[in-house]
Amino acid sequence: MSVSEILDGFIARKAVVGRPSIGRWRGSLLGACIRQQWYNAEKVEPSNPFPNSLYRIFERGHAVAETLNQAGRDAMKNGDLQDFREEVPLVFPEYDFSGNADAVVILNDGTREVWEYKSTTHRGLSYIRSVKPEHAVQASIYAYILEKDTGVPHVARVIYATAEDYQLVEYKLDRGWMDRALRILNVLQYYGKRKPPRLPSRRGKNRAADFPCKGCQWLKECRGE
Repeated sequence: MSVSEILDGFIARKAVVGRPSIGRWRGSLLGACIRQQWYNAEKVEPSNPFPNSLYRIFERGHAVAETLNQAGRDAMKNGDLQDFREEVPLVFPEYDFSGNADAVVILNDGTREVWEYKSTTHRGLSYIRSVKPEHAVQASIYAYILEKDTGVPHVARVIYATAEDYQLVEYKLDRGWMDRALRILNVLQYYGKRKPPRLPSRRGKNRAADFPCKGCQWLKECRGE
């Protein structure tokens, strides 16, 4: 058995265990297609399962997040942050929603923030001109839940980090993203157990090549492609 096979086996088994979701709807999928959320919630068998190569990319993201969390813990110990908590579980019972914020932080000026990490490559970072909507929605719903639970304003921040050398690009989000996240949750609750309609095809364009269909585990199940 090769080391590559050993690695793939380890990552695949780790992915199966995963991080169980308390709620029906989960933060990591909130900014994607609502039908994808439904397939996941109903535990429909994927028609397009992720290849081993993609699980390796996910594992890379975990490694990047752990390094950033180590930096956050060290910053708190050094007095550069008032508080730093990582992998903070959050629940929104009214919407049967749950997720885990990568980090919840208190800056030295008292500002409270939610940090959401996204790993990428140098090439991937070169294409990022603004925060991706799906990432902004995820971070913002976490900030909203914390505000609701504590009564204290929280700023959402999305941090893109290159896996090669930790080059960072950061986006502090305006509060309009919270409203957008709540609208998505309202739509999900409206459909509930009913399957939502699939996204319409764009004229003259293959939807399977576009986000959020590209790379979806239920692409064939949903679109027959």
